[in-house]
Amino acid sequence: MESKKPTMKWATLLSLLSFWFLTVDSAIVSPRSSKGLLNRRKAISEELAPVLKRDSHHYQGQRKSASEDIVAPKSNIWSELTPTEINGVYKLIKEKFNLTDANDATLFDNYAVWIALINPNKTDALEYLDGNGPAPQRYARASIFFGGHDFAKDSEPDGYWQIYQIGPLPATENTEVVEMNWAYTQSTFPFAQGYRDDNRWILEDIFFEDLFQTNEVKAIVEDLIGGKSYGLEGSKMQLGSTDPLVYDRETKSVFSWGTVFLDNEWRAGDILPTGLFFKTNITGRDSSTFKVVLWVYNNVAYNSTEAFYEAWKSKSIFKLPQVSTNQNWTNPSRNGDSDTRLLDDRTSPIVIEPQGRRWQVNEKERYFTWMDWSFYISYNRDNGILFFDIKFKGQRILYELSLQEAIADYAGDDPFQVHTAFLDTSYGWGNNAYGLIPGYDCPANAAYFNGSWNAAGVNNFQNNTYCAYESMEDYPITRHTGRDYVSVSKAATFNIRFVATIGNYDYNFNYKFFMDGTLQVTVRAAGFIQGAYYNPYTAEPFGYKIHDTLSGSFHDHIINFKADFDIGGTKNRVSNTALKPATFVYPWDPDTEYNTKIKERTVFETETSLNMEDVGNLLIESADAKNKWGNPKAYRVYGSLGRRIAEPSQKLAENANWADQDIHFTKQKDSEFTSTGVFNANSVFSPQVNFQTFLDNENIDGEDVVCWFNLALHHLPTTQDVPGTIFTTANSEIVMTPYNYFDSEQSRDTRQQFLYLDRGGDPTTDLFGTQLQSMRYDISPLDFSSVNFAGIQQGKDMTNIPSL
Repeated sequence: MESKKPTMKWATLLSLLSFWFLTVDSAIVSPRSSKGLLNRRKAISEELAPVLKRDSHHYQGQRKSASEDIVAPKSNIWSELTPTEINGVYKLIKEKFNLTDANDATLFDNYAVWIALINPNKTDALEYLDGNGPAPQRYARASIFFGGHDFAKDSEPDGYWQIYQIGPLPATENTEVVEMNWAYTQSTFPFAQGYRDDNRWILEDIFFEDLFQTNEVKAIVEDLIGGKSYGLEGSKMQLGSTDPLVYDRETKSVFSWGTVFLDNEWRAGDILPTGLFFKTNITGRDSSTFKVVLWVYNNVAYNSTEAFYEAWKSKSIFKLPQVSTNQNWTNPSRNGDSDTRLLDDRTSPIVIEPQGRRWQVNEKERYFTWMDWSFYISYNRDNGILFFDIKFKGQRILYELSLQEAIADYAGDDPFQVHTAFLDTSYGWGNNAYGLIPGYDCPANAAYFNGSWNAAGVNNFQNNTYCAYESMEDYPITRHTGRDYVSVSKAATFNIRFVATIGNYDYNFNYKFFMDGTLQVTVRAAGFIQGAYYNPYTAEPFGYKIHDTLSGSFHDHIINFKADFDIGGTKNRVSNTALKPATFVYPWDPDTEYNTKIKERTVFETETSLNMEDVGNLLIESADAKNKWGNPKAYRVYGSLGRRIAEPSQKLAENANWADQDIHFTKQKDSEFTSTGVFNANSVFSPQVNFQTFLDNENIDGEDVVCWFNLALHHLPTTQDVPGTIFTTANSEIVMTPYNYFDSEQSRDTRQQFLYLDRGGDPTTDLFGTQLQSMRYDISPLDFSSVNFAGIQQGKDMTNIPSL
């Protein structure tokens, strides 16, 4: 395909079997928490499925549509691949590469686990959206593991991963299948630094079950930790493993740092650490060659299992306090013994829509409109929801707004915390959205939409992955009192909310649209922390003691987004209007120096990275368009942005350079479509995407500019994080707001206003036709039939849109 450089978002890299298990019990499968119950997860899934599974076909017939449909001006060219497209792609590559179906494959087979849409080139997309150009052709990308002999490479004796581009679609026997070298820093990854898929985790688990049931290790852990050893019937022990893997470039050996947690009925292993750590050589595809090369307990290292056993046997080991068997404090739900707060037995307030919804959606195209806002939504495994063609009052503000990556980078006094730096896109955002709870995750008036992603050639669907709703802020958007009048306007907002659970954390993403053209993106985090064992001699610099044997390890969450602004078109620039002190002598008082303040505008001519404390009013401006008063049309960006506190380290090497500053501006390129990639998680020296290469000093003055911004949560857990972190304070946000973009403030045309006038005679009031009639509301109970934690539906789309 000639010069195809699409804006891409990755698809999914787990087999269908893996996803089924993942939805049943994420704590079991996700390497972000327990690896200990891999061999028992199938039994658990079969046990829970009849209880938790919901039939999307059944509920599709019961759902209600939004109050009014709307016709999308164009087709959604970013929509997920259809089952027909997926089937065609999978059939083609299965025959071409002799693939084994993923749920039957081993590490000695060839198998595909990700197939996803390649988003179209922006140039092609704009020709279609804004002119008479044809809809861009559709392409897919697929990630394949080659472990079989037929495509083996001498340089990669343990196999390798390769990313391919397939298209145009629909696929035929003549469809082009090419390596995607143009799209990434690299598209081929050796097994050693590749993805840790389910086959690889099971390989490690086989080794650990054997290890922990040897006489030596069993005796040690049952004495030091208590209870049955890992892998035995009734054992409460879990094994955790860090990201990224430790790769020795000289020996080409791969190591993993692990630890032992305790499990309980609340899957609270993350906050029940035991203080035992081990480093394992996991090089290759044969678990019989794996070996523990280091044990660490109470800050003492033992360079072999034999040395650890001899020290334990000689009673020279100082035994740390064990985790208490009384673990009721890990229950994240209501304590039944608690007193009821005054009047808390009454239902809390809810949002109602007296005359029905005030927003519209075309379900097929996922095209939304509300109060002069319009946009398309797409969905995929890597990013969850993505926004395209965001317009306000008919003018495009953003071509794309999308989540890219999130780092969870830990500090601590033990090797497990020190080596932990999760890159969460490797686990996936879209496939880890387990479903929103009506009336709790989103207000009672919200509508819910499903998400779909592909695994092993099959499309999967999950209910309630994101919601849409209108709400009211608890303040008016504007107010003014004059000598003879009062004018006040309501602050209605439209919200799209998406929640994904990556291991131990639930991330809440909210995109809020305001009446005046402002857009706010907020991230909140809740859930169990990844706790550390509290050692009173060494833990203090890294966290507080927050329970009997628990320390809250200091860590950063740095969440990266892409915002492709189009302010007055694609010719933009970045400027800073600094607010500075100054001394002035005025012509009307030439003998006096006045201390005052001024604005000072600076234009960034080349690609640049910034920290928000170093700038004043940071603007993305049109290079051509001005408002009525001669000011460049612009949007300002501000908020609680951030970056990682620790300097770049060996554990991430060339990965995640975007986290070094708060915000970056680059020239738009279809080949620089994303700041990250799934293989970045372990390929730290030669990552799939090296963001630093984006910043190559190109001109951005008068060019199509892309903004890459970070929301940050610098989390030093306290006792208020026990048992779980709360959304109240664990949050970060960015605001994008008009700045001389319009000729005046843009909420003045809303009818949601009150005007009181007293200019002689009888005072008057005007509600501009929005008077609320006195009535009692018949509010229906919340419908939880669409709540679906375990049942991933295959082959049929559905949307649950309740209506009040």
